[in-house]
Amino acid sequence: MQDQPDRPNVVTPEFMASYDHLTPSGHMHPACKLNRLANIGLDCRAEVSPQIDLNLLTDRSYTHLCETSDDGWLIGGGDNTKLERPDTAHAEIWRFGPDNKADGGLAFDYVEAVMRAIKFAPIRVMPSRVNLTPSNELELLLEYDPDSVIGQLLGIFSTVLACPCGDYGNPFHITLVRGVKFRSDAAQVAYFSEMEAVVAQWRSEHPEGVMFNDGGIDLFANREKILAHVSPDMSSGVEADIAALREI
Repeated sequence: MQDQPDRPNVVTPEFMASYDHLTPSGHMHPACKLNRLANIGLDCRAEVSPQIDLNLLTDRSYTHLCETSDDGWLIGGGDNTKLERPDTAHAEIWRFGPDNKADGGLAFDYVEAVMRAIKFAPIRVMPSRVNLTPSNELELLLEYDPDSVIGQLLGIFSTVLACPCGDYGNPFHITLVRGVKFRSDAAQVAYFSEMEAVVAQWRSEHPEGVMFNDGGIDLFANREKILAHVSPDMSSGVEADIAALREI
């Protein structure tokens, strides 16, 4: 990957430590909050996830959970017991907001052109653990090395696609379900114990990480609408001409 002397192309631990996680850049423009932020990410739906079955993270029988949002489970095939929501499992790499600069975002055709101008190897990520957020969402956390393919891509996107609504998926995760309530403290402990075993099995079976689909990236208008898929075209590494990307 070609380096730009004044801007980092690789996300380093220092970058992650200094980033404003409480008030990310995606909050800078008022219009960003009015839009379901578009993003570049990984499509993790059941139909493109042959290596792992995200459905193993669900509690569809409500053994441990007593309540979720009306959207139900967003993974493993979706949920037809609530509002019949589709499977929208995905992991955001870089958000860039609405389809125009006036509202703090970037034109979708420009973002797609940037994606297609970068050469990269298949992306692999490592499942870490299931997490319960302060807003009562369950999410599968994903790990990656800053020098890995996805780490380098994040560095490029955060540099070339910087905008008022720009933000990276922090922490890097797949949202499982929202509005979660457990039947009891004991039920919560039991659920997370089961999930720990599932994730540990995945980590054991895929020591180099999990690949979704063909290891490529996707352009999401929102979590239910994928506009484009870009497949990897190298066996290893990432190649990008930062100056050329800025001139697209």
